Amino acid sequence: MIRATSRHSRIASIGDLARVSLRMQVLFIVTLILAIIMLALCYWMISSLINVASTDARQHFQKLAYNLHGQESFLARAIKNEATRLSLTLAQGGPASFELIDSDASTYTYEGQSGSLAMPYIIKVSRNDSATGGDYSRRLQTVAAGLSNLYGSYRSPWQQPGMQVFLLDLNSPLSISVPCSEDSMTDDVHRWWRCPLSANRVRELIYTQTAKVSPSGLRWINVNLPGSGQDRIGYIIYSAIELPDALWAPETPKRNLVLATFFEMRDVYNGDAAYGRTYFQYLGTTPGLAPASDGPHEHGALEEVDSNVRFGREGVLIDTWCQDGWAAGYLVPYDRFFEAARWQPLSFVGLLLLCVVGSIVLYRRHRNLVVRPAQASHERVVESESFNRAVIDAARVAVCALRISDQQVVAKNQLAEQWLGDVEIVRQLALAPDGAVSDVEINGRHLSFIASRLTYRGEEVILATFSDISDHKRVQAALAQAKRAADDANAGKTVFLATMSHEIRTPLYGTLGTVELLGLTPLTNLQRGYLRTIQTSSAGLLNVINDILDVSKIESRQMTLKDQRLDPAALTEEVMQAYAATADAKGLQFFATIATDIPVYAHGDALRIKQVLNNLVSNAIKFTEAGWVRIDLVRAGEADGGAVLEWRIADTGLGIPASQQQMLFQPFYQAHGSSGHAMPGTGLGLYICHSLCELMQGSITLDSSPGRGSTFIFQLPLRVTADAARLAGGGEIAPTPAVWVRAPVADVAQDTCAWLVLAGASARPIHGSSVPAKRDGILVELLPERLPPIEWNGPRVSCIPDGPDKPQWSLSEIHVTSHLRHSIVEAVALAQRERPSAELPATEADGDDGHGGSEYRPDAGLRRLGLRVLVAEDNPVNRNLLVRQLEELGCEVTLCADGVETLARWSADEFDVLITDMNMPLMNGYELVRTLRARSTNAPIIGLTADALQTQRDAGFAAGLNAWVVKPVDLRTLHDALSTACARIIGSKFAGPPPPTKPKELFDSHLRAAFNTTMREDMASMRAALAARDAPAAVATLHRMRGSLAVMNAEDIARFCGVLEQKIAEEGMTAMLENAVKSTLAQLTERFTEL
Repeated sequence: MIRATSRHSRIASIGDLARVSLRMQVLFIVTLILAIIMLALCYWMISSLINVASTDARQHFQKLAYNLHGQESFLARAIKNEATRLSLTLAQGGPASFELIDSDASTYTYEGQSGSLAMPYIIKVSRNDSATGGDYSRRLQTVAAGLSNLYGSYRSPWQQPGMQVFLLDLNSPLSISVPCSEDSMTDDVHRWWRCPLSANRVRELIYTQTAKVSPSGLRWINVNLPGSGQDRIGYIIYSAIELPDALWAPETPKRNLVLATFFEMRDVYNGDAAYGRTYFQYLGTTPGLAPASDGPHEHGALEEVDSNVRFGREGVLIDTWCQDGWAAGYLVPYDRFFEAARWQPLSFVGLLLLCVVGSIVLYRRHRNLVVRPAQASHERVVESESFNRAVIDAARVAVCALRISDQQVVAKNQLAEQWLGDVEIVRQLALAPDGAVSDVEINGRHLSFIASRLTYRGEEVILATFSDISDHKRVQAALAQAKRAADDANAGKTVFLATMSHEIRTPLYGTLGTVELLGLTPLTNLQRGYLRTIQTSSAGLLNVINDILDVSKIESRQMTLKDQRLDPAALTEEVMQAYAATADAKGLQFFATIATDIPVYAHGDALRIKQVLNNLVSNAIKFTEAGWVRIDLVRAGEADGGAVLEWRIADTGLGIPASQQQMLFQPFYQAHGSSGHAMPGTGLGLYICHSLCELMQGSITLDSSPGRGSTFIFQLPLRVTADAARLAGGGEIAPTPAVWVRAPVADVAQDTCAWLVLAGASARPIHGSSVPAKRDGILVELLPERLPPIEWNGPRVSCIPDGPDKPQWSLSEIHVTSHLRHSIVEAVALAQRERPSAELPATEADGDDGHGGSEYRPDAGLRRLGLRVLVAEDNPVNRNLLVRQLEELGCEVTLCADGVETLARWSADEFDVLITDMNMPLMNGYELVRTLRARSTNAPIIGLTADALQTQRDAGFAAGLNAWVVKPVDLRTLHDALSTACARIIGSKFAGPPPPTKPKELFDSHLRAAFNTTMREDMASMRAALAARDAPAAVATLHRMRGSLAVMNAEDIARFCGVLEQKIAEEGMTAMLENAVKSTLAQLTERFTEL
């Protein structure tokens, strides 16, 4: 059990905490719900009531402002246009009716009406004025009639029966009232209008009350009419007016005329129910607002009204105003304010009950779903803690808890005591970052350690866990050792293959070079057959060596790819030319079709692409006994920044069963023929092709079945650098005369026509016997020996596999190779420009190859280079062979045995090119090249070595080489390397045929003499190295002796020298190895006479 080493602290149980938490949560939830509900209800209810009250007030004030605007407009227009309107009334004549209706001690009251539909009016005049001038009342009838008509035009849109208009003199009793005056209307039976105010009362109010200025500049006063409540409030709006004497009593010069209107508030209310919920308080103006335009507001639509709500002690205050400056205030008592919201409190009570019921339900659900499960979880936690403690004690994990405050261990299990021991180690490890995993070794035990920060009994602690990984470490060490051993083995295999390649290539170089030179001497037919067998076998051995090296590079991931510009069409044609003779020797039709949309230039590794194509074409020719082999190159699609090219190599061979196709691309697998025997070959070619395709991001697939032949499909994405339309050849072809193309295969004819059309010709294929009637134009025949002869009147181009690259005229036709499209285009262009002449010589006849006296020269086409060559080679046999090969190429040769001698001998004025071996004593080829380049030597330098590794090649070019040639080197390879590296030098020299070949016997004598001299020197050097116990000198001497012995076919001693060389290089000059070297020297001495 885990033992706690600190004091115990008392904590409450989870059950108690759950109960307290439940009560607090219920109380909080209920309180929060009720508060939210109450606030929401209150806010909603008050907002609704405010909205109702404010709406009622705005509606009332909108009607009030409407009346105010109408009266202001009436007064303004009456004052502005009084002379015109009243004069027009005079012109119309007298009133329709005019009668005295009342009189008193001081005044007469007349009622008149200008027409049956006109508004009646009341005129009051003084008795004194009436006595002195009886026509005053008649004169005032004109003004009264005009005022009545003006009133009638404005009353109709207002629809306000209680509005009155007064024209009165403040200094006399004279007055005009429309429609009536209150004190004169005693009988309302025949009157439908009301007249609440008389002219005398208006005159009195104007004198006694202080007037206020309206927003339009008029004066107004409020009037409290008899009665109670706000519905008996009225308003008088007036303004001074000037009338001419003709329209008023001339005896009153000090008259003070006023035009006034009066309306009562209850006329605005007009029984509207909304008015019962609002209480009008005051009418005023707003100083901050101005009328929208000069003068009074135009009577028309209702004005937009704004409002503001305030809460006072007596009720809700609502201030309203419009944009022209009028304002009014309303007071809604609180009892009337809440009268319209009686149902809201009931809703509040209902929601409160609902909240209580919901809280009860929530409490029960919380108890059933939270509290009780929490109590059950608490019990499970207690059980789990006990179980975990038992598991920790039983598990093979050491657990230790360290308090951060004082770095004391507060808990640990038994394994922690056994494994850790000293607590100081744990304290040091506890300083690691949180969550960090590390491996430590404690008391000889490998432990995996991880630290985490936790809280244990209210204190911050670091929990450290340790796992025993000693067994894992031992297994890991064993795996690492096994990996190192595998890497060493793989490296050893690579070194072994490279070494074997070097050691095999050196004697193979001597063999192939000697055979090639031997072929230049006079031989019999039988000897020439033996020579071809040696050449074929040596070439096969070289191919096997190359395949093994490629496999080694692929498996060791040393195979590198180059990114260089290439011409896909030209590359395909080179493969065709390389294998044309082989296919022709087997009697196979060998042809290719190349699509015209192939890019002109692309980027990729031309060498590796060509290697894949060579392997596939070689296999197709090798395993096809009859029929044809063809190559098709098409543009299969587009890739990012390039195109996907597809090569199809098809044949009419035996075919490969589906059961063998799955294994065909595995290393060392050989397909079996119909007889059950494995087909010839190493089984590495297709594996190398498949691996190269994967390295180049391409693919290779097979479509084959027994009896149907095989088709290998090689797809490769290439980056395109020139994708414009191209001409197949350098010369342009005119569209006339027409070009006709014949071929044994229709696809070949169509392909040739496509390239000719691309070059500008009008080309069409000839299918079967469908020969054109005129038989003129240019006839292009591909593989004419496989076509039936036809008569043709025009020029004829004969395309044959072994034809010249440059088109040449014969007596009656042009000969050209069938594998180069640009050559065929040039031939057609030549046929258009020139015609055969009788003076042209016939083609040379083939030489006799069946007599012993004839000279067999396989490379008779190689021209003389005329170069001055300095050769640095430590092996005398290879040195002598290089001399013979360079002399065959017409070169002057100077020899050096090591890099030091070469460096001292070199002079740019004396030599054109340097050929150096890369592995030489004293100064190797890499150091020699770097030293020469450092001296600003720009002459071409060619490296010659038996090492075929890419790393060695890259090191050579980095040092400054112009070319890299791997042994064995044939005459053609050496010629091409020199021609490429020294192209500018050769161009300025005379180029001619090679000199006559020296006899074979003379060559053998030279080789033997060189071997004898070299071997004597090497044996003397070896004895000196043994006497001085100089291991490096012994290794170098054995390396030279091994190469010389391999050339002279002393393979047994050469192999033993190689073993001694390796042992001395690894172990030094031990006594056992010294005796072995002495024994070897004795054996060489015994065999020296035979050699």
